[in-house]
This record gives sequence, C-alpha cells and structure tokens, in this order.
Amino acid sequence: MNLDIIDYGCVDWNTLLLVKGKQLNLTDEDIHILMLMMTCHKLNIRPITPQCLSRYSSLALSRIDEIMLKLINGHFVNRCNGQLDFKPIQMKLLDEKEEKKEDVNLVSFFEESFGRSLSVTEIGFINDFKRSGYDDEMIMDAVKEAVKANVKNFRYVERILQNWSEYGKVIKTKEEESVSSFSDEVKDFKWWD
Repeated sequence: MNLDIIDYGCVDWNTLLLVKGKQLNLTDEDIHILMLMMTCHKLNIRPITPQCLSRYSSLALSRIDEIMLKLINGHFVNRCNGQLDFKPIQMKLLDEKEEKKEDVNLVSFFEESFGRSLSVTEIGFINDFKRSGYDDEMIMDAVKEAVKANVKNFRYVERILQNWSEYGKVIKTKEEESVSSFSDEVKDFKWWD
C-alpha cells in the first residue's frame, strides 16, 4: 500500500483504531488514551503528557501514565526528539510492515559511558527521562555530550535534555556527518608535502 496516504491525511485513524484495536490486542482504555493522544497531536496541543490527557479523561493520572508507557514500550507510538510519532500505529492499522528500530538498554549504556555501576536512584532518573518524553536516542546523545564535556552526572544530562527540549536540538544526519568528516580530511591534508 502506498504510504503517501499517511502523509496526505486520507485515513480516519480514530475510526480505524476503533475497528481494528482489538486485533492489535489493545484494551478499550489503551484505545481511548491513544485516540486522545492522536487528537491532541492533531490539535497541536503540546507536550502530550499524562497531566495533559487527564484533563480530557476520567482515568486516574497513574493509569494514564501506565497506558502511555505501555503504548510506547509496545511500539505503538515512538518518541523522537521529545515528540510523539504515530507512524507505528498507523502502519499497524494499515497492515504495513514498519521499520524495526533496535532496542537499546539505557542502563548498560549509562554504565559504559560513566564507567561505573548505577545506583537505584540513578536508574530512577533514567525512568524519569523516559516519562518526561525523551526518546532513547535523545537521551544517549545527551550522555555523549556530557561525557565529551567530562561531566559524568545525571543533573548535567538532565540539564542538556531540558535545554534541547526548550531551545531545540540540532541533529546532524549521517550525510552531514560524512560531509563534515570529508571537510576535516581536506582541512587536515598536508598540502605542502
């Protein structure tokens, strides 16, 4: 099926979600929260957090948080640079195959980057980052940035994430990185030899 129909908005996702939600093993509460998330996204209500959704739902805040985490961990919704991406659920509703993203173990990534084991409190910080809407890639980039600055603590990583979400994060694509590395080669070339 041509994926342009997703980009052109030719599908009523709420109706399709109601009809096919059971086939995807989603409960009524899951469907309700997912529809709220998609509606808020469509209306440009940002950020989409459990607190935001609780204004429009009779479910308890803790239950909304559980459902949102379930939807994200179940790969129905992706987080990309602090923004929610509904392409995975849309692909599933259209019975299209989605691109598989590699799961990352953030705890082991932090331990490798910081060179030590993490405490229970620090693992709680990682959970807080995830609940705040940061995706794995953005968290890993923030850790790399902190390690580059030789500051290996969670408050610094948290500050980086807050700055990126507030002011935007400049993301280099692989093509830009290859052009950058090529220009470094040219810059460092021994022209006088």
